[in-house]
Amino acid sequence: MMVKMENVAKSFGTLEVLKNINFQVTKGEVVCIIGPSGSGKSTILRCLNHLERITAGRVYIEGELVDERVGGRDQLKISHKRVSEICTELGMVFQRFNLFPHMTVLENIIEAPVTVKKLAKEEAVKYALELLKKVGLEDKRDEYPSRLSGGQQQRVAIARALAMKPKIMLFDEPTSALDPELVGEVLEVMKDLAREGMTMIVVTHEMGFAKEVANRVLFMDRGEILEEDTPHNIFSNPRNERTKSFLQKVL
Repeated sequence: MMVKMENVAKSFGTLEVLKNINFQVTKGEVVCIIGPSGSGKSTILRCLNHLERITAGRVYIEGELVDERVGGRDQLKISHKRVSEICTELGMVFQRFNLFPHMTVLENIIEAPVTVKKLAKEEAVKYALELLKKVGLEDKRDEYPSRLSGGQQQRVAIARALAMKPKIMLFDEPTSALDPELVGEVLEVMKDLAREGMTMIVVTHEMGFAKEVANRVLFMDRGEILEEDTPHNIFSNPRNERTKSFLQKVL
């Protein structure tokens, strides 16, 4: 089991953002999370990689308990150092590309492997160039982010996440900040990753991508997972009335 959430809740003050979330992802699976804005989709990803701490429940990454809160009390037994190590197994791609503007494309990609994983610079550069080829940007290695289109910047962001050799990739609406004609180039890179067997959790508004690539689709609303099924069943025959009304508006 690569990822598992058990009875997870998350509140910001009095605002309950996640309510009793239970789901798991196995190795090589692509799970897409869909639903209206503000339904808690992005918060799930942020709780998985410890950008947010949960209010209740348990979070497991690769079978290790990385967050646990019971009765409002933190029950986590492993060290923060170990949690950080486990979290390096998760690559994260955000809506906004978050590239370092003062660094070239190549420097952006090698920064984390060299500083966090202590990889030799020569080795990091070699792997970075392989990744740039993979995302179709080997000719942009010395460019600065400001000289790239949004689609190119997002592909660099994917390469940067892959540079840490993660076992799981988390995508938080990776195409929502892009002009429509640039969406396809980013989705194509993601499809390639899925074909290669990368475990992926994708929060997305791209229903075509979810239909084509996902093994399972979760529909969320108001902090709850209301429906979970194959793409065929979710899109052709949703059981939940809220899922039906959402899909009627977006399809």
